[in-house]
Amino acid sequence: MDGAYFTSRRDILDFLNTLLDLNLTKIEQTASGAVACQLTEYLFPNSIPMSRVDWSAKSSHEYVANYKLLQSAFNKNKIRKHVDVDKLIRGKYQDNLEFCQWLKAFFDQTSGMMVGREGYDPVAVRARGKGGKGVERSKGCGMKSIARPAVGRTSTRAAAPAAKPRVAASASRVASSGRPTTSSSSRSSSASQSHKENIVNTSSAPSTKPRKTNDDNALKLLQEENHRLKAENVDLQSKNAESTAVFAEMEMNQQTLESERDFYFNKLRGIEIMLQIYKEKEEQEGVDLGEEAKKVIERAFKVMYATEEDNVDVDDDGNVSFCFE
Repeated sequence: MDGAYFTSRRDILDFLNTLLDLNLTKIEQTASGAVACQLTEYLFPNSIPMSRVDWSAKSSHEYVANYKLLQSAFNKNKIRKHVDVDKLIRGKYQDNLEFCQWLKAFFDQTSGMMVGREGYDPVAVRARGKGGKGVERSKGCGMKSIARPAVGRTSTRAAAPAAKPRVAASASRVASSGRPTTSSSSRSSSASQSHKENIVNTSSAPSTKPRKTNDDNALKLLQEENHRLKAENVDLQSKNAESTAVFAEMEMNQQTLESERDFYFNKLRGIEIMLQIYKEKEEQEGVDLGEEAKKVIERAFKVMYATEEDNVDVDDDGNVSFCFE
């Protein structure tokens, strides 16, 4: 069983006050159902018309109206939880504490898969309901909305092409002093050196066009993959949230069934003990119970001790018959 089902009173109040910006001091203050309505509306936006929630409710029939909105939201979102309104509207501590513990457990199991509610203003949402503006706020600040997970961004800046090397200076010109050049070998050496420099400059010039095309293709592939992963992530989050809600309700239903089983077993055991005491008084102490009382006790034991294979039938006169197959 989830530990949230055993959450203390103080933790419950701190949770509600922080999330919804309230100033609750007692669990009994949640008996009107208005707090449960806003918490459910936080988990399932627009599932409850907050303008119809009565925060100023004082009497039982006004509480019932809030719980009808809550149960309708549960049914709409396939939350298989029956709200025991008759108990909650009495304002008893234990009944409302158990319901608040269930709300806290359900919130923890459901909100873990939520993307979040950015910019959620609990005071503004509450103000739409009757008497919502007059509800006392928390002394501190409200809970910040759950932030959406940040998605990493792939750098789109292509690598800058290498700078072109500086072209070497041309061969020195022969000084013109009105005289011819010194020799043919000098002219040949200068031409050879200029030719080598041109070859180096031509081979070292970068080819930026193919490299830029490759970078653009890689960037496009990354963007497409990023969009695909985002879509898959949203779909998985939705499925996980639905599965978590169903699982939480299954656990709640199991707990309810076990409680009902123990309740009726204890009642039946009490009847059995009472009948055994009367029978012992008759047998050991000689107390005369009367013929009719003896018959009733005997019939009751027959019904109580019947096995699964026995087809017990009680007629309109109170007589017990069995059909053994």
